[in-house]
Amino acid sequence: MRNVRNLGRFFVAGAVLFTFFALNSSTALARPQYPKAMSKLYPELAEKFGKDSPNGKLLSCTVCHPMKDNQKKKLRNNYGVAFGEGLEKKNEKDEKKLEEAFTKAAKGKSATKDKTFGDLIKDLELPGTDEPANKED
Repeated sequence: MRNVRNLGRFFVAGAVLFTFFALNSSTALARPQYPKAMSKLYPELAEKFGKDSPNGKLLSCTVCHPMKDNQKKKLRNNYGVAFGEGLEKKNEKDEKKLEEAFTKAAKGKSATKDKTFGDLIKDLELPGTDEPANKED
C-alpha cells in the first residue's frame, strides 16, 4: 500500500514539473539555424541587437517575426516575408541557401522610404517592422 501511495506522489510531482517546464520553455528556437546564419552574415547587426549565446551574439526571432505578438510565430513582418520568399523549402538547413535567401531579401524594399532592407542593415538598423505582413496560416 505504501509503495502505491509513493508511486502516486512521484507521478503527480513529475507531472507538475513537466507542466512547469513545458509552459516556461517558450524561448527555444524552432529554427535556430536562421538567427545563427543571419548573425554570421551580419556580425555588426548581431553585435548591436544580438543576445548573448555560447557562440557570441545572436540575433533573435524578432528580426523576422513581429514583436507585438511574438507568441504567434507563424506571423512574419515584411522582412520575414521577403526572407521566406527566398527559401526553396520550409525549415531550410543549408547555410549557403540561407545566405542566398538573406542576400535576396536585402534587395527588397523596406517600409522606410527610399531604403532597401540591405540599406537598413548597413545602417545597423533592424530591417523588419513590428507589424505582421502575412496572415496566420
